[in-house]
Amino acid sequence: MDPQPRTLRLVSPHMLGPDVVEVQRLLGVDADGDFGPITAGAVAAWQRSRGNPDPSSGLTPADRQRLLADVPLRAVLVMEQWAAQGLGEDPPRSNRVPALTGLARRENVAGAYSAMGYPWCAFAAFLAALGAGGRTAIAGLRGRRFNPLYTPAILAEAKAGAFGLRIVPAAAAFRGDLVLFDWDFRTGDPADHVGRLAQAPVDGRVVTVDGNSGVAGLVQRRERAIGSVRAFARDS
Repeated sequence: MDPQPRTLRLVSPHMLGPDVVEVQRLLGVDADGDFGPITAGAVAAWQRSRGNPDPSSGLTPADRQRLLADVPLRAVLVMEQWAAQGLGEDPPRSNRVPALTGLARRENVAGAYSAMGYPWCAFAAFLAALGAGGRTAIAGLRGRRFNPLYTPAILAEAKAGAFGLRIVPAAAAFRGDLVLFDWDFRTGDPADHVGRLAQAPVDGRVVTVDGNSGVAGLVQRRERAIGSVRAFARDS
């Protein structure tokens, strides 16, 4: 924590500093340390998404601490770091990612899950939240209170408002939210894949960071039509 935390707001000249960089990284905007209009807009959008309809007071020290502890934001940032590192299956097509299996063991993930060997998109999404103390991730990956690996189960629990999960409308979807995809709305499971939203949907497109993505089985950034989305869900 800063020795003297300050309220971050849009002023002239702009506020500068490492505290601004920290906020920018979580919100997915250019981390230049300059609290300009883009950063201020991202902060206001986050505040509204978390129930503050009037964010005109800026980002107070208390609100900043809530942002720094925000589970979905911290989880998507971790997944973006994994994508930048090129994390993927080794050996190919094994459904095992050594870096993630090691992390899972350190995070006390249930043994049946930690060794991997299964389609792992949901595992990656929740494992990224575990280090942030995500109660949804704890309930699933440690407590086995619901199946955190099966996308239809995640969708069902979100619809029920269980384990800190809830459905959010597309207009309210925010960076870090879970994006449940359905490749064929007519047949099969109601959800086939899950990633984390990298930025709010725009122009009918969604940008996500996904585990178990592509033929190579990587953590990577993807862009798709919003028509392939079954639901947006927020964990906590």
